[in-house]
This record gives sequence, C-alpha cells and structure tokens, in this order.
Amino acid sequence: MTFAQWAILGILLAMIVAYASERFRVELVAMAGLGAAFALGLVPVQAVFAGFANPAVITVAEILLVVAALAQSRVIDTFARRIVSRVHGETTILAVLCSLAALASTVMNNIGALALFFPVTLSVCARLGLPPGRMLMPLSFATLLGGTCSLTGTPANLVVNDWMVSQTGANMGFFGLAKVGLPVMAVGLVWLVLAAPRLLRAPANAPAGNDVGPASFLTEARVPDGSAAKGLHLPDAEARFDILVHGVVRNGAHVFARRADIVLAQDDILLLEADFALVDQLHLEGALAPAERHEGTATPERSEAVVMPDSFLLGSRIGDIGLFAEHAIRVVGLASRRHRIEGRFADLQIGVGDVLILEGDREALGTTLAEGALLPLSRHRPPRLNARAATGVGVFATGVLVSAFELIPAEIAFGAVVFLLAATRCLNLRTALQELNWPIVILLACMIPLGLAVQDTGAARVIANAIVAWLPGEQPLGVIALVLFMAIAITPFIDNVSTAIVLSPIATSISARTGVALEPLLMAVAMGTSLDFLTPFGHHNNAVVMGAGGYRFRDFPRFGAPLLALCCLAALLALDLMV
Repeated sequence: MTFAQWAILGILLAMIVAYASERFRVELVAMAGLGAAFALGLVPVQAVFAGFANPAVITVAEILLVVAALAQSRVIDTFARRIVSRVHGETTILAVLCSLAALASTVMNNIGALALFFPVTLSVCARLGLPPGRMLMPLSFATLLGGTCSLTGTPANLVVNDWMVSQTGANMGFFGLAKVGLPVMAVGLVWLVLAAPRLLRAPANAPAGNDVGPASFLTEARVPDGSAAKGLHLPDAEARFDILVHGVVRNGAHVFARRADIVLAQDDILLLEADFALVDQLHLEGALAPAERHEGTATPERSEAVVMPDSFLLGSRIGDIGLFAEHAIRVVGLASRRHRIEGRFADLQIGVGDVLILEGDREALGTTLAEGALLPLSRHRPPRLNARAATGVGVFATGVLVSAFELIPAEIAFGAVVFLLAATRCLNLRTALQELNWPIVILLACMIPLGLAVQDTGAARVIANAIVAWLPGEQPLGVIALVLFMAIAITPFIDNVSTAIVLSPIATSISARTGVALEPLLMAVAMGTSLDFLTPFGHHNNAVVMGAGGYRFRDFPRFGAPLLALCCLAALLALDLMV
C-alpha cells in the first residue's frame, strides 16, 4: 500500500475512534479529518469545499427545512392524535403509532419523524397509564425502518444514490430503495407490534402512570447543619438514604480518599445519583439541601426535557451554557447515558438523549425549551391546525411526487418546495435557517471529499481485493451479504452518513472485482446503515428515546437483536431477487 492509502485509512480510523468516544462534536471531528486530509495532499484544494455543493448535501438541507415547516404546522401531529383517539388497546395503538411514524419517515428525515411523534407517544402513554418505555423504543425503530424506503428517509440514502449516479449515471429513484426497504419495514413492524408488549414489560428505570422520563438523575446537594448524614461514612450514608455518591467537595476541593474512609461533614457538596423524588424528600426532611439557592422566583416551576439531536447545547458543560443564565434557568438534574462522572455537576457535558430537569419561571422555561431544541416530557394540547397547513402539505406532497417520478432532480424539486413554503408563509425561512441541524449538514459536506479520497487513492480497491480474497467463492448473494454485514457492524460506532460515505467506494470496488451489479451492493450499504437496533448511540433516535424511556444499554440488544436478524433475512431475500 502507498503512503496516501495508509494515510486516508489512518485518518478515517482516527475519526471512528473520535466518533465512538463521544467526547467531541461530530462536525468538529469531520472538519478536523478533512483538514488533515488536505494537509497531507489527499484532498485537492478545489475539492475541500465541494461537498457543500453536492446534491446530497443540498437535498438534506432542503428536507430539514421542509420538516421544520411541517413541525410548525403540527399537521402530522394533529392527524396522528385524531387517529389514536379513535383506537383502543395498547397493541392496537402501538401498531398505529409505529405505522404512522414509519410512513412519515419514508418522506422525511427519520430524526424529524421521531420529533413529530415523540410528544404524541408520551401523551398516549400518559392517557393509558403506561411507562413510556413500552412504546418509545419501538417508535424509534419504526422511524429507522421507514427510512429504508426512500432517498429522503435518512441522509445516508442520498449519499448512496449520489454515488450510484457518479459511477453509473443512473438514479435509484425516489422510492427505488423500497424494493428492499418495503419488505424490511413490513417484517420489522410486525415484530415491533407483536414483541414489544412481551419483551418491554418493565424497562429498567421506567416510570409508570403519568410520569415520563427516567427516575434516576444526577444532581448536586449540600449537607446542611443538623443533617442525619453528618458524621456518617460515605458507604453508610449511601445505604441509609438510597443514593449513589460520585464525588464529595469540601471547602471548594474534591475529597480524594478511599470511599470507606470519607466521613461526611457539614456543608459538604455531594454529586449524587438517585430517584429525584427521593432527593426532594431528603430536602424536606433536612438530610440534604440544594447546593445553590435559586434567585429567579420564590416558587420556581420545573420542566423535564430531552435533548434533541439538533440542539446547540450538545457537548456544552452545564455551567457554561449562557442560555440558562440569560433566562435565570437552573439545571437541577441530569439523566445522562455517559458512564464517566467526573468533576462538579456544572462540569457535566450534555449529550443527545440526555434528560434535563430545569427550574425557573414558567415563561422563561418555555422560551428556553424552544431556543435550546429541548423536547418537554409532558402532556400538552396541540395548537389548532392553522389555515396554511393544508397548503404546506400539498406543496410537500407535490415535491415528493415530482421527485419520485424523476421529472426533475430531487435537489431542484425540494428547493422549489422550500421556496413555495416560504412564499406562502408556511415556513419562516429566517427562523428555520437558524434552527437548521447544521452539524448534520457540515458533517455530510466534510465527509464526502474524504469518501472520494478513499476511491481516488486506491484504498477502496485494496480493501475490496482483501475482502474478496477471503470469500469462499464469488457468489453474488454472499458478496451482498458481506457488504450488508459490514455496514451493520460499522454503523453503531460512527454515524450512518459517514458509514455510507466510507463503504460506497469500497462497494464499488467490490462490484468491479466480483462482477456483482453495483445497485444491490449500494442498496445493501443503505440498508445496513439504517438497521441500527443494537446500541443506543449508533443512531440519534435511539439516543433520544434512551433517556426518555429509562432504558439501559442491554435493553437495546435484547429487543433489537431478533429484529435485526429478521430484517437482515428480509433484505437478503429481496436483494437476491435483484441479482
């Protein structure tokens, strides 16, 4: 292998490690990788920013703007609520919710589909007195299944189609992926509806009744004068009050000693994890006290909210977020899926799917939730359907049909949709551009030149030759299965867009080496990047529902592994018919 081939593979490997660590923002990792590739001469200067002009990137931005318009109109949310209000029984309602979410995900980004149906599902759970964990994981998986059927279901599909066009000149078509995605979605939905009531009987940490979100939160508390905790050894205090203490701060410094040797003293600050209702009770009993006094209002209100993928708070430390200080909002609890708890509460970083307990004035809370892209975990009445909602849906449907029949390219069709939505005031373009999920756009634009570098340096050909050499024979279905399993194996560790960009040139080289048609191989890449059911961190949707549903890591493979096996079988059977 040449230096260029080793270099591009090294950069991609380093990026995978950075993505998996979750210590850095994904767009910063992508920009750093692109910068390193340019510095080493792997990406020419004229190609550094070419990704921003790529049709796939433009289409993704347009779809995100269209989703914003539909979310503002609440038309899908209202439609779903009306249907759900007419059906009864947990299984039936789950079938309706999952089917509607999957259907919506076929024509819009699956993250947007989840955001639309998330509050609907929470309201249904509250009405039925069910833990949200009974429905949120199936809902997330349903949006991923729906995303396998069209080009706009997930940005990875647009990447794969763009690669198909660049290599063959042929377009897969708007619903071309449905030849494989539709049977996968059908099989998957049947499994979700039949298995969820049995396998998700009592998700870990899931609350019941009208309470939503996780029960165990990280928070900070002080040992007041006269506290029953004063003078207790740390393990004894944990056992007595049913809390888990991650750190003790005394006189502004961390107490570093064996846990059994730490004796709690007055005014010690504890970084602890516990049921938040229990924390409130300990405050009332005088065993603990708030670490800080809230000055915003005498009787502050609380709101529990989940951090969405497009929130600008991602990666920020709690104590550094100006939005909270601006509105006199205090974060009093954090349910995080990060396992490393270090420093003070203010030092904790916010990630996708984390659940925050915010405290402050009611109006300020509403403003903070809206500006921070935080989804409240509470029941709320949807606003009345506005008069322009029907116009917006009609314009969007027209754009989908025009693109589906390939009358004009997708980026032109959805560009016209955005223009018409803005012209008819169905979309506030200024607000939508400010709230656009820019990390996804930047990530995609930076990764595309790196994907081309994998092809141009010959690294894809070297990898393809090594893979083919290990195959027992050049059976088309075996080659397709290998590509599918590669995508499934990589996606949990990096986002599906990056997986599609890295594997598309490799699939192209495998096609040239084995003679297997390129289209089914690229479709296998697209399917594999969407079938992410084993981990909470492989796809944003899984991360979002993990915090709100109170799931643990093991809940995902326990429920998702059989679903993955069924979907792989359905995908291979459909792909076999194409070769």
